[in-house]
Amino acid sequence: MERSILAIIILSFAALLLFFQEYRTNQSLNQEATLEGFIIMKEGEVYLVEDPDFVQEDANKLTIQELRRKYNMSKLLIKGFGTLRGIENGQKVKVWYSEILESYPGKVEVLKIEPC
Repeated sequence: MERSILAIIILSFAALLLFFQEYRTNQSLNQEATLEGFIIMKEGEVYLVEDPDFVQEDANKLTIQELRRKYNMSKLLIKGFGTLRGIENGQKVKVWYSEILESYPGKVEVLKIEPC
């Protein structure tokens, strides 16, 4: 009897934690902290090119170092594997983020990505 009550309390606590995490993520998305640009996936890294003069052919032709010299880029820190589902290299996207870390290149903690 005591074990079942303890199990119910633990499961309820875990469910509340998951709910608040989802709520916090949705609140962050509603605050409209977004960036728009072109996604670059190379060398196991994901970058966002925010330069309006970006040429999509460069996404496949140039190396990361060449792209950094030519365009304004930020490195994307992505937590979930499903975040990039349906996104292709060089595609224009809108990125919701929680924080931009100061570094070179800047690092963006991503909450959500979707095509424009």
